[in-house]
Amino acid sequence: MLLIFIPFDTFAQKESAVWYFGGKAGLDFNSGSPVALTNGQLVTKEGCATISNANGSLLFYTDGKTVWDSNHSVMPNGTGLLGDTSSTSSAIIIPKPGDASIYYIFTVDKPSYFLSEGDPISGVNYSKVDMDLNGGTGDIVPNEKNIHLITYDVTNAMQNEYKCSEKITAVTHSDGYSVWVITQFINKFFAFSVDENGVNPTPTISTVPQAIYPRIDEQGSNITAIGYLKVSPNGKKLAIAHSSVDLGGPRSGQKKSGKVLLYDFNNTNGIVSNQSTLVTGEYPYGVEFSPNSKLLYITSSIFDTEDDFVNSYLYQFNVEASDVANSKTIVNSSQTVAGALQLAIDGKIYRAGYPAFGSASSLSVINSPNTIGTACGYSPYNVSLNGNEVFLGLPPFITSIFRYSFNYEFTCLGDNTHFYVTSEDPYDNLTWDFGDGTTSTIEDAYHTYSSPGIYSVSLTLSLNGVDYDPIIKPVIISAPPDVLQTTYDLVNCDSFDNNPNDGISTFNLENAVGPISLNTTDRIDVFYYHTFQEAINDVDNENSLDYIYTNQIQDEILYAKVTKANTICYSIATVRLITSQSFEFGNFELTSCTLENSNQGEFDLNIARQNIITSLNLPTNVTIDFFESQQDAAIGVNPLENIYLSTIRTLFTRAEDNNACYGGGTLQLELVSFPVLEDQTITACQSDFPITIDSGLDVNIISDYNYLWSTSQTSEQIQIFQPGSYTLTVIDPINNCEDSLTITVIENALAEISSIELTDNSVVINLSNNGDDFIFALDDINGLYQDSNIFYGLTPGLHTVYVQDAYNCNTVEVSFNIIGFPDFFTPNNDGYNDYWNILGLEPTDFPNIQLLIFDRYGKLLKSFNPHLSNGWDGKYNGRLVTPDDYWYYLKLPNGKEYRGHFSLKI
Repeated sequence: MLLIFIPFDTFAQKESAVWYFGGKAGLDFNSGSPVALTNGQLVTKEGCATISNANGSLLFYTDGKTVWDSNHSVMPNGTGLLGDTSSTSSAIIIPKPGDASIYYIFTVDKPSYFLSEGDPISGVNYSKVDMDLNGGTGDIVPNEKNIHLITYDVTNAMQNEYKCSEKITAVTHSDGYSVWVITQFINKFFAFSVDENGVNPTPTISTVPQAIYPRIDEQGSNITAIGYLKVSPNGKKLAIAHSSVDLGGPRSGQKKSGKVLLYDFNNTNGIVSNQSTLVTGEYPYGVEFSPNSKLLYITSSIFDTEDDFVNSYLYQFNVEASDVANSKTIVNSSQTVAGALQLAIDGKIYRAGYPAFGSASSLSVINSPNTIGTACGYSPYNVSLNGNEVFLGLPPFITSIFRYSFNYEFTCLGDNTHFYVTSEDPYDNLTWDFGDGTTSTIEDAYHTYSSPGIYSVSLTLSLNGVDYDPIIKPVIISAPPDVLQTTYDLVNCDSFDNNPNDGISTFNLENAVGPISLNTTDRIDVFYYHTFQEAINDVDNENSLDYIYTNQIQDEILYAKVTKANTICYSIATVRLITSQSFEFGNFELTSCTLENSNQGEFDLNIARQNIITSLNLPTNVTIDFFESQQDAAIGVNPLENIYLSTIRTLFTRAEDNNACYGGGTLQLELVSFPVLEDQTITACQSDFPITIDSGLDVNIISDYNYLWSTSQTSEQIQIFQPGSYTLTVIDPINNCEDSLTITVIENALAEISSIELTDNSVVINLSNNGDDFIFALDDINGLYQDSNIFYGLTPGLHTVYVQDAYNCNTVEVSFNIIGFPDFFTPNNDGYNDYWNILGLEPTDFPNIQLLIFDRYGKLLKSFNPHLSNGWDGKYNGRLVTPDDYWYYLKLPNGKEYRGHFSLKI
């Protein structure tokens, strides 16, 4: 017999037991009658929402912008929601089907014209509340806050601006489990599904004949968005109040243009259809259906042609009448402004509102809303709010919170499945249809199905003389899983404890799951017990044995409860725990070398595996694995990979023969030191090749190792003939470990002089391979060398610069002349500076050159070969020229030209 309880009744009535609204007003219906609450924190003229748990305890409430928890504190992430307190229905709260901890707050912004770019209309959004957060008082999940829902044509500029009306409601799906959240804009209804997967952002869209376009008055308010939207408790009818449909100028009678429309609603597919008009030419606001879904109540204000309030009406319509519009009854006429109507769990409908020129601290109530006509028992201002004010709004709820539902249990094939009504309300009679052609009128009905499957079970109720539509739920009847009908022998070695012959071993019971379940591919859970009775009694499987289990006696028998996943339909199989004599391998050893800068080594366990097989001459079908603990080896879990990094330690060996334990032993891991190998960089001159390179090991241990070069040579040192990178692998032939080093050989470069730069008495030697290390010397190859390639203060004459690499491999030289041009001369025959001539040019290098002298006007005064003359004596045509500045011009055979001037002084 299987016991299973599936709570398909999504919403308990007491989830609407507490209300907060208006000016810190509140009501508690848990006692059966409304009791005023004065601890509320919200202040809102219209929109608000409240939710309690299934026991009627407050969870949280909101005005569409801020969320308060059950302690009346703002939730940590409970601000900044995108509703508006001036929206007719600023919010509605939806419990997530199948998850008592998750709720969705749907918010509706006030679709008024935004007067600045920083304040756009937000439309319809939802936020997720997790009651497990904030110490169990709940909080909004940060990354699931203000998630936008599209209720408009994004390609239409006007619709993209306003996005929505002020209307939102919710009703249970025909499956009795999921929820439709419904809103309206212009001529479309949008029905969003909420189920165990969360909110489906893709709505069912219905287009209706009446289009209500946004109309903005002089205050920037969209007057056509105002008014309530409700669905009947049976999910079949939908009523909507449009307080205005036209726009006029100030005092133009725009508040005489409203309508109330009635539609059919399909709570299976979310379609809205069959429009009819009930009220026109007034200012309707609140709508609500009677508990039996047959009557519709409407509050409507009456204004004169200058938009001055006259009075209000409370109407009743019979939605089952052949002419619904003509079934109107005026239940009440008063000076109370038309406000919200809301059905409560006591079966009464409560009305918000206040005197046109005053305030109110009590609600009006319709005491018998299922009764046709004025006998419905309307009582104005009858429910005290203990001094707190009521305005226009009341908290909306999922309409079908007030519906009946049923649950069931015992859904394994062969069980006598139990069906029962979950509502505490009275009813006249009922009929069960079990979905297989059989029915029953018994309240607590039992039914045995003949085959597994999904059955559509319906409950039809007549409550207080009112026939309700059938409540339909899918019921899954599951067959218990097939199991092995004989006892399965689970065998393990008796070799992993202190007594290898006592018949006691540690078993991994998971190894029996496949055989006893006939290797099914279905999802199953298996629980083990000492006795058959323990298996049956442990309904929640909380006292089953661990899968890693040491038998208590030889050949012990365990009872396996094989359960189909997501059910508790099960079958019982038996497993016998048998130990076998095993092959004792004894202890083997595996040695590796210590890794550099570590106390570990890299062990190749496959070497030990082959050594054990060869040493013990084991059969070829025997497999060997290694484990870190004796228990892991005993049950064969967590085998190690072949390459294992470890310190010195003991591993445990397990051998199997065709998946059965064959034997075991231990493997001792040992470490030996390995010499530290260091990479090398060698710089050599070209003339040094060939050179010898080696491992760098101490000569005393060279013979302990084998060697393999990247050149395929196997000696410890080799001779190389060119620069490059050479890798040497050093191998320990005894301990099966190795390491490598790389020797990089660099040939030092020869300096390449690209140019020299002569400036006055300095020289710069430029190299094309300047990035290498070079040093420079002036006029003496064996003299002092410097790092800089610049020499300053050179005397006129021939100079030589020598360039060497830093390793003194090669020397390159370059010669150049420094030409001296004296700044002045004094041709006064005193033996000092009597002639002007240049210095620094070798006659053999420049034999045929001419030096030209000009006056300031460019007249050539003298032309001579500076090697064949003492120079210019300051005379022109035999006469000494006057003291002044004179100019020279010299052109060398290589094309280089020199120009400048000097002074003649007396």
